[in-house]
Amino acid sequence: MAKILVVEDIPDTRQMMVDLLENLGHAVIEARDGLEGVRVALSDRPDLILLDLMMPTASGDSALSFMRGTPSLNNIPIVVVSAHPDVEQIATQLGADSWLAKPIKYDELRRCINQMLSQSSASSSSG
Repeated sequence: MAKILVVEDIPDTRQMMVDLLENLGHAVIEARDGLEGVRVALSDRPDLILLDLMMPTASGDSALSFMRGTPSLNNIPIVVVSAHPDVEQIATQLGADSWLAKPIKYDELRRCINQMLSQSSASSSSG
């Protein structure tokens, strides 16, 4: 399946997302904040990034802006996952491909990931 980067500062939430993704058959890499997320994305080149917004040491919005401005990262699908009340507006403004509101529902996560990965593979195979 896919290599997915989970950028989330709350250990329990990150572990829950990792468990869900691994149960779906994906390889998961983790980052605890936006800065680490950028570093891991640059070194490991994931197929998809799940990115929290509200984190210390480079918030998700800063990380997202950086990733969208970096040629080697700007084509990786990014899904913002946040409890922020304006998650949809922020994700859209910053160029995320999709968004999910916390608390995460397993079926929504699965559906979103499948959609993002199928769009990504379709666009990379057509180009």
